[in-house]
Amino acid sequence: MDDPHGGSTSEGGKFDGSRFRDSRFEGSRFEGSRFEGTRTAGTGARQHRALSGLGVAASILIVLVLVYDVLHAVSDWQVYNAVEDVLAGTATDSQIQAADDFGRYFDGLQELVFLIPAGVVFLVWLWRARANAESLGGPGSQRRARGWAVFSWITPVANLWIPYQVVTDIWKAGTPRRPVPGPLLAVWWGAWVIGGYVGRAYTYEVTRDTFSEDDLRRAVYLGTVFVVLNVLAGVLIVYAIRQISVWQTQRSAEALR
Repeated sequence: MDDPHGGSTSEGGKFDGSRFRDSRFEGSRFEGSRFEGTRTAGTGARQHRALSGLGVAASILIVLVLVYDVLHAVSDWQVYNAVEDVLAGTATDSQIQAADDFGRYFDGLQELVFLIPAGVVFLVWLWRARANAESLGGPGSQRRARGWAVFSWITPVANLWIPYQVVTDIWKAGTPRRPVPGPLLAVWWGAWVIGGYVGRAYTYEVTRDTFSEDDLRRAVYLGTVFVVLNVLAGVLIVYAIRQISVWQTQRSAEALR
C-alpha cells in the first residue's frame, strides 16, 4: 500500500520507514559532528550535584563536635583533680564548685545538639558525593549500592567496613589521576572504629552506680583516648570532604568544556 507522502506500508498497514531512507539523512551530516560527545558530557554535568555548600556545613558541624569533645575531656580532668584533692584534704570549696559547674555542661546530652546535625548533613553530603562518583566513574566504580552510603552506618556488623568502602570508592572516582593516599582513609577509619569501642568502654565506666578512685581514673584515661581518636578521625574526614568536593567540582567543569 502506498503512503500518501511517498513512503510505503507493508501488509497490515505497518509502516516500513522506507521514506526515511533518504540521502538527506545519510552521509556526513550527522557523523562526527558537534552532536557526538556533547550529550555524553552534558549528561554527566546534569547529573552532578553541588557539594561545596554541604561540605562546608558538614565540616563546620564536625569541628563543633570535636571542640565539644575536647572540652568534655577537660571537664573530666577537672572533676578527677578535684576528687584527688578532696581525698588528699587539700580541696577548697570554690575548686569543687568550679569543677561541678563546668561539668554540668557536659553530661552527654548537650553533645547531641551538635552531633545529630553534623551526622545528618554529613550523610546528605555523602549521598550526593556517591551519586556524583557513579556519574564520573560509572556504576562499576562503586562496590556498594547507593543506599549503603546512608544505611551502612547504622547496620550492625556492616558498619565495621562498608562505610569505609563507600568513602574510598567515592575518593577514587573523583581523584584526578593521581595516586590515592590510601593510608589517609585507612587511618581515618581505624581511628573511627577503635574510638567507637573506646567510647563504649568510657560510657560503661562513667555510668556505674558506684565507683572507686581507680575507676574514675580509668574513666578519665579512656575518655581522653576516645577524644584523641575522635579528633584524629574528625580532622581526616574534614580533609576528605574538602578534597572530594573540590575534585568532583573540577571533573564536572571539565566535562562541560
